[in-house]
Amino acid sequence: MAAKPKTKENYKMKLATKIVAAVGMAAMLANQPLLAGDGKTFKEKVVVEEEKKWWGASLSTGWDSLYMFRGVNILRFDSDGTKQSYGSSLYWTDLNATWNITDNDFLTVGTWMAFGLTKSVYKELDVYTSYTHNFGNLAVSLGYTFYYYISSQLYQNELNAKVAYTFELPAGITITPSLTYYFNVGPDFRNFDSWTGAVNSASSYLLARIDGAVPLYKDVLSLTPWFAFGTSFDYNPQTSDNANGFNFYTGANNIEFGLGLPIKINDMITLYGYGAYSYQWEGLLGTEPSTFWGGAKVTFSF
Repeated sequence: MAAKPKTKENYKMKLATKIVAAVGMAAMLANQPLLAGDGKTFKEKVVVEEEKKWWGASLSTGWDSLYMFRGVNILRFDSDGTKQSYGSSLYWTDLNATWNITDNDFLTVGTWMAFGLTKSVYKELDVYTSYTHNFGNLAVSLGYTFYYYISSQLYQNELNAKVAYTFELPAGITITPSLTYYFNVGPDFRNFDSWTGAVNSASSYLLARIDGAVPLYKDVLSLTPWFAFGTSFDYNPQTSDNANGFNFYTGANNIEFGLGLPIKINDMITLYGYGAYSYQWEGLLGTEPSTFWGGAKVTFSF
């Protein structure tokens, strides 16, 4: 049988079929992962790459009604039977930067400066760094802090290690138990005449803490309760009754409860207020058995 001659209509139909097939293939590729197991379309991958930052920074400034540090009221102490004060409340500023080394590794470097407000005698400067690695919801950190007590011209070096795990619950609620161990490298100030936060060489402090986050309105408003239990290992001083310096305490230190209220103004500005309560039963220096305090801060994130 003689072959049918190619007509103009047959040519147009084949051309149209090729165009439709090419368009269909392009649409299919555009909606497939760019790489096997990537799970993102080309468009989504471009957006992620544009939004991903390899660093971040924050500037915070705030006020605390008391300088409560690891269960002790730092700015009020009883060294001679009469309460002394370097300032009952505290104003402070913190500046830090974080580098995202990998998706699971983070390096933070920062500095913290504080002033006693009732009397301007007390001044403190801290410089700190920490390295964190995430194993999914498990975070492990190692850190170092340099404390310089400007008022008394004392300084100390501290190492710390922390492990925390975040449980993700329905409705965006999270619960994060953590355990942090602080170890003072030195130098030793066991026989100093007055105490403004410096501790003995080789003393340490163990903090067990549970932090929660409960969203109230989108990502704008939430509640952040916490509970903490501290243990002192020759770390916190008790009231001294002799001229040989302070007696430093080893044992269960205090329990603490708190409730914070962060308010996200925008992607850059966050306001935060809190109230807290601590109970200690070992006569820690300058600290009432039951202590209430609170504070507020504003944070600028970049």
